[in-house]
Amino acid sequence: MTAARMLPVALAAMLAGAPAAADPLVLTKSVTTVSDPLGNAVPRALPGSVADYRTLASNPLANLARPVRSVVLVEPLPANVILYVRDLAGAGKGPIEFADGSLLGTGLVSSGLSLSYSAAAPAGDGLEFSDGSSWSYQPVADALGYDARVRAIRLTLSGTFATNTSFQLRYRVRIR
Repeated sequence: MTAARMLPVALAAMLAGAPAAADPLVLTKSVTTVSDPLGNAVPRALPGSVADYRTLASNPLANLARPVRSVVLVEPLPANVILYVRDLAGAGKGPIEFADGSLLGTGLVSSGLSLSYSAAAPAGDGLEFSDGSSWSYQPVADALGYDARVRAIRLTLSGTFATNTSFQLRYRVRIR
């Protein structure tokens, strides 16, 4: 099939509602040490230190004609960390902070996605935890708010990821 013939076929498929493969999302991960047990002014990643993991997800402009729905992110935890499972960004918000928007870091342009969390009905929200054997594990906080049994987090975001926008996820860990 010639290139001239392929374009109308692809356009017709798009207009007919046929699913089109989207370009890959851009994910950037970072880790920031928040505090260490020695009380250093510039905290270091020592055993007992607290660190924040951040994942920035961006939907490229190339996806303008290809909606991105059903975004599911799986965040495996390194073996040497323990997840903080209490409210991180405010009462009732859960252990994962979802920061929406991308206009110069102001949060003014919505990604179109949301993350639901409910401590009362965890089976109905967008946050799941794995203990390494199943995704039905329900975390139990120790005296400091951490649960060593959590080995991965799965986040299911609802909505359609708007093109040329982003969102950020943040979770906290303690280094073993």
